[in-house]
Amino acid sequence: MVVFSFILIFIGIVVVHEFGHFIFAKMFGVRVLEFSIGFGPAIYKKKGKETTFRINIFPLGGYVRLSGESPEDFEEGDEGRRFYDKPAWQRLLIALAGPVFSILAGYLLFMIIVSVWGVNLAGVSTVLDNTPAQRAGLLPGDKILKVNGKYVFDPMVISSMIKEGKEINLVVLRNGKKVSLSIKPEMIPEQWDFYLKSAEGTPNGKFISLENQQKITPEFVKTLINERVRLTFDKGYLEGVLQNFSYVPERYAVGFVYAGYKPIFKKNFSPFKAGDRIISIDGIKLKNWLWFIRATTYLALEDKDAYIELYGKDIDWYIYGPSDIVDITYESGGKVKTVSLSKEKAQKIFSDLTLFTPEVKPYKPNSKIEAIDLAVKRCNWVVLLTWKNLFGVSFFKNISSGQVVGPVGLVQMVGTASKMGLDSVLVLVAIITMSIGIFNLLPLPALDGGRIVFALIEMITRKEVNPKVEAIIHTIGFLFLLGLMIYISFMDVGRMMGR
Repeated sequence: MVVFSFILIFIGIVVVHEFGHFIFAKMFGVRVLEFSIGFGPAIYKKKGKETTFRINIFPLGGYVRLSGESPEDFEEGDEGRRFYDKPAWQRLLIALAGPVFSILAGYLLFMIIVSVWGVNLAGVSTVLDNTPAQRAGLLPGDKILKVNGKYVFDPMVISSMIKEGKEINLVVLRNGKKVSLSIKPEMIPEQWDFYLKSAEGTPNGKFISLENQQKITPEFVKTLINERVRLTFDKGYLEGVLQNFSYVPERYAVGFVYAGYKPIFKKNFSPFKAGDRIISIDGIKLKNWLWFIRATTYLALEDKDAYIELYGKDIDWYIYGPSDIVDITYESGGKVKTVSLSKEKAQKIFSDLTLFTPEVKPYKPNSKIEAIDLAVKRCNWVVLLTWKNLFGVSFFKNISSGQVVGPVGLVQMVGTASKMGLDSVLVLVAIITMSIGIFNLLPLPALDGGRIVFALIEMITRKEVNPKVEAIIHTIGFLFLLGLMIYISFMDVGRMMGR
């Protein structure tokens, strides 16, 4: 079902893109020989007045075949209506129309999404005590609309601005009203997380040393992986085989946790019903999103494993792993109940966030003008982010990290989005169609951007580029892109298999 949904979505995206080429070719009098969805042998085709419309067996992509686009690819009577019979500026606009239609489709979709469902903003789950955020009046449940006068849709962008250490001005949404706040970040201590197997001991008090080393560094800790180590505290210790660790250096912060999900089921999942609220897991109370994350971490541990978080020299939290059975206390219909589940089932529940209720709801603008403005700003952010991912020097690094995916990765994303609702699917469709439009602007042979480059060269030099030479270059480019797609697909499969 997910694969079928993905194919339908991708066909719609392809039709919009190719329609841009089709309509501009018609506008300039270029004969369109074929309008095809997919590649390979046709499974359906219909002959129009002068264009054959085809659906091919491999639906991942599509094309509009223009008369004379390849030097020998035209029919008798096409003279004057062939692609290369037209001036360079018209060929440029025909090539440009596909990406533009894709990008505009994304803008239109976001306008519908924001008007009907609203837009997801970075929200506040928890405000920590005695922090700049608390002193400035930030409250749990606030939605961050603007930072320093600009709409911001990505918490990572907000965090990077905070880390600069300069005062930030926020506009937050609180109970339907906009509230302005100014917060001056403060330096906070370094943070360490350690994961130990076959652990023993009870840590308490201030951290003193790791393997008798009082001042530890990530480089030093890396040398201890898979070694039995001892963390010493002034009132106890923790010892075990070091499996993993994470380190966050001293940095500027303001003292709040971004919103995530409430431990409230939004749909039935046996033995729980929609509306049931999880209170605790083996005594770990799920007070907010931070403790939701910690409960998930707890469930990932094995028996006799230990996990500890250090905030400077202080113990922020530590826990030993669960047994094979965990006790979940929850509220259902006004009654508090406890159920014992296998650790595997509990993990399955907590790993599927689509089962739970978001801590903050999307922001739905009060007016159509604000909705359009917010949708345009949201799209501008997507365009900028996509541009950086595709045109940056870290393109192949982004492939490896999953920021650039192929068909396999997109199928997985469609499956996840479909569990979250129609609005999530439409957001994904908008992002995909805009990304395809931007990708096609890359100045590479076989892409629309490559054809645009050749048209620009002709317009600047006033010399016609040999169509046969251009066709050869585009063929080479197509083979390169085909190889790139295969590589990305292998990376997608590797990620799905956990490699």
